[in-house]
Amino acid sequence: MNNGQGRKKERIIIIGLDSADPDLVQLWTKEGRLPFLASLIESGVWSRLISTRGLFADSPWPSFNTGVSPAKHGFYDYLQLKRGTMDIVRRDARFCRYLPFWWLLREAGKKVAVFDVPKTYPLPGVPGTQVASWGEHYPLLSRCSLPAAAAEELVARFGSYRHPHEIVTPKRLSQELHIYDTIRFNVDRRLEATQFLLDQEDWDLFVTVFGEVHYAGHQFYHYFDRSHWAYDPARAIKFGEALPDTYAALDAALAALLKNVSPETAVFIVSVHGIETNYSANHLMPTVLEKLGFQTPAAPGTGAGKAAGVWGLSRTVRELLPKRVRAFINEHMLSEAFHDRMFAQQFRTETDWQRTRAFFLPSDHFQGFLSVNLKGREPWGVVEPGAEYDGVCRQLSYELKRLVNPDTGKPAIAHVVKISDVYRGENLYSLPDVVIQWATDGPIKRLHHPQFGVVADESFQLRKARHAVDGFMIATGKHIRKAAQLSGATTLDFAPTILYLMGQAVPRDMDGKVLVELIDDAFKEETPVSYCESPLVAPQELRVD
Repeated sequence: MNNGQGRKKERIIIIGLDSADPDLVQLWTKEGRLPFLASLIESGVWSRLISTRGLFADSPWPSFNTGVSPAKHGFYDYLQLKRGTMDIVRRDARFCRYLPFWWLLREAGKKVAVFDVPKTYPLPGVPGTQVASWGEHYPLLSRCSLPAAAAEELVARFGSYRHPHEIVTPKRLSQELHIYDTIRFNVDRRLEATQFLLDQEDWDLFVTVFGEVHYAGHQFYHYFDRSHWAYDPARAIKFGEALPDTYAALDAALAALLKNVSPETAVFIVSVHGIETNYSANHLMPTVLEKLGFQTPAAPGTGAGKAAGVWGLSRTVRELLPKRVRAFINEHMLSEAFHDRMFAQQFRTETDWQRTRAFFLPSDHFQGFLSVNLKGREPWGVVEPGAEYDGVCRQLSYELKRLVNPDTGKPAIAHVVKISDVYRGENLYSLPDVVIQWATDGPIKRLHHPQFGVVADESFQLRKARHAVDGFMIATGKHIRKAAQLSGATTLDFAPTILYLMGQAVPRDMDGKVLVELIDDAFKEETPVSYCESPLVAPQELRVD
């Protein structure tokens, strides 16, 4: 890169392609649609990355940034139960209990630029420029930066980012045309903004993430995949190429961004999870848990029951309005904060907590989250820790595996995962206790259980695409061993590997490992892996509870 200083310098550039799918990248590079990515793969290393096991859709970026599992950093969903209460709260990026790996570069004399990396926020003391939420996919914070003028300058030069809003069931062609046009516009604007920041300094570390393919994946994946349950051949004439065209636009943007990068640079292109067809019946789970006797609704006439009755009456009144009127009110007249308060009140009041052993947590449209009503953790916990807790988890697993999708005649659930069997960490019990991974052989509009028969809600509008388990990494440039074969690489391995390449010690509390097989022998001979006790746990002054 010509930065006006006339000198070259070893450095690392990391570019995230949020929710870019490894299978689609491999398909379209072979077809010649992504020539620049194909050239990087040819000159470097391609590897799939195991993400956070498809358990928590909001956890891959925090895990990538910190090198620790969700049981340590605690961020699994943007809506979480605040343990010790029955309050559902919206979490922003500052809730993450561990800090991203570049926090450790504060005293290393490194110049760092971080731009729109999901689930992060500007950290004081890190030398360089950090901009958060200018164009992050569905940002959880308001736009901010260090120095403060950096975000203001981006807006002055390139405008505010146009965030497209996913429409689960669009009524008009014009709605999706607008989303598609916005995504294509955003690719160009992001390229300009990223190039501007890249040219400001001879950075030691430059990290940025393009979120446009994430938007495109949720909105247009089902038009590309002819086997998708929502494939519409009429609309596919217009939008069948929307997703591959978005990937191609990003490929061209990467080529432009990296064309003048010095050979003294290591370049990483990363996705922490992919995209695939969504199959979920989360909307039926509260009813299922009630019928199985795990979750007990509040009785009419009790304090909670009266409050639930008020909210139920309010919901009944709303449902008398035409859907279009309700949609307009929800989108244009009611604030996000109002929706959150309404949802939280409903969650608190509709359940008799003193007679509930396990309950369903906010789970969006993907995996299903369940929590045991544990004594000492929940305000009205009824299940003893230890043997009784383990027994409730086993019973949940047994009963849920008996659920059948009547439309396929097969089990509706592929896996019921007890999270303590997978992860260890000081924030383990902030996570759901059990996660449901739904079967993928057909849409689930009804559920049958031998104990209670069928529950159904065929009118529910399900999001059409969810995040696939695997991500990928393309690595090339200085110190990268061409065509290296990586086995079992995970998103947790990225942070320690980058620290190692920057000559830094790796904290022992990281769960990931250094991908030594990725790195050439000369570097490894000169720089043995070293470890330190420096924690990445967020200090109290940077935490939001």
